[in-house]
Amino acid sequence: MANFIQDLPLIWNIVIFVLAGMLVWGAGVKLSKYADEIIDKTGISEVFIGTLGLAVITSLPEVATTISATLANNVSLAINNLFGSIALQVLVLAVADAFIKGTSLSGSLENPVSRFQAICLSFLLSAAAIAILYEDIAIFHVGLWSVVLFCLYLALFYLINYFKRMKWWLTEPEERESIGKVKAIVSKRMEEIKEDDTEEEGDSGEEKLSDVVMSKLGLFFLLSAMGILAGGYFVANSADVIAERTGIGSSFMGYFFVGLTTSLPELSTTISAAKLKRYRMAFSNIFGTNLLNVGLVLLADLLYLEGPALDEVGNFAAAGAVLGILLTSLYQIGLTIKYKKTFFRLGFDSILVIIFYIIGATILFNMRQG
Repeated sequence: MANFIQDLPLIWNIVIFVLAGMLVWGAGVKLSKYADEIIDKTGISEVFIGTLGLAVITSLPEVATTISATLANNVSLAINNLFGSIALQVLVLAVADAFIKGTSLSGSLENPVSRFQAICLSFLLSAAAIAILYEDIAIFHVGLWSVVLFCLYLALFYLINYFKRMKWWLTEPEERESIGKVKAIVSKRMEEIKEDDTEEEGDSGEEKLSDVVMSKLGLFFLLSAMGILAGGYFVANSADVIAERTGIGSSFMGYFFVGLTTSLPELSTTISAAKLKRYRMAFSNIFGTNLLNVGLVLLADLLYLEGPALDEVGNFAAAGAVLGILLTSLYQIGLTIKYKKTFFRLGFDSILVIIFYIIGATILFNMRQG
């Protein structure tokens, strides 16, 4: 199939890229919707591993294109797609800001969990930039840095959830202690209720999950996932041809155009969250997915059999990671200052994100490589 795509004229590859991108977008939006419905019906969102599974689900477009590009022996496209999605998804927050009336997106959020997520993301991207610039060490064919980045992702994921539960931002120890006591009492009562329900209903919880999976909802979820995987395959292979024939280069193609395609589902979900005034969800959706994108470097490395994947990308990918750090840091400032005034319906941090993204895109275009 890949050879068939390569033999097609450039114009047909562009058509395939656009249509496959639309498929990824539509299926990605539907998949997120079906995932939310399944989680609501089964209650698995309360479990740590359930949250991790949801992050993987919402990142399926990046997973699909990473797998397809790596198997097509274009690991540069795969890695730059991941870092390009990070920068573009931060830009999505600026777009969502325009849909809020009377205040800025960052100025409307009191809870500091999103700011902590942004700090963790900047830290992980800094480690990724160092990993790209520093020669990797191969363990079999997998790079040590890829393993380190994935382990850091897991550690930060746990730390963010721990920070959320402990409420370290509360200044008075007595306040934290009282909240902890109340939560302990509520948790104990909930466990008692759950035990009573279990005695009455037996294994109905497991049957409920099984029923959901085997229902029309489960079928639609599976079809959406297959649509993303199919779209990701055609996006990656047609992008490879477009990059080669136009001279854009696979690095720039992966960072901007493929990154844009895989970020479209997050655009819809983040704008919807902003309209519903669920501001923390908007930030958590973007920062959480971006953290996972760095961890997905290991996936590309596992599939690339010719050595460490990060050794195949150079200064372009490192500069792309730095751009992601810069844009994320601007929202860290906004979440700290909480300046509510807007200019042209945008907060000052969103305006700076747009300006610096354009500057960064120009610099990266001049740095593009094959």
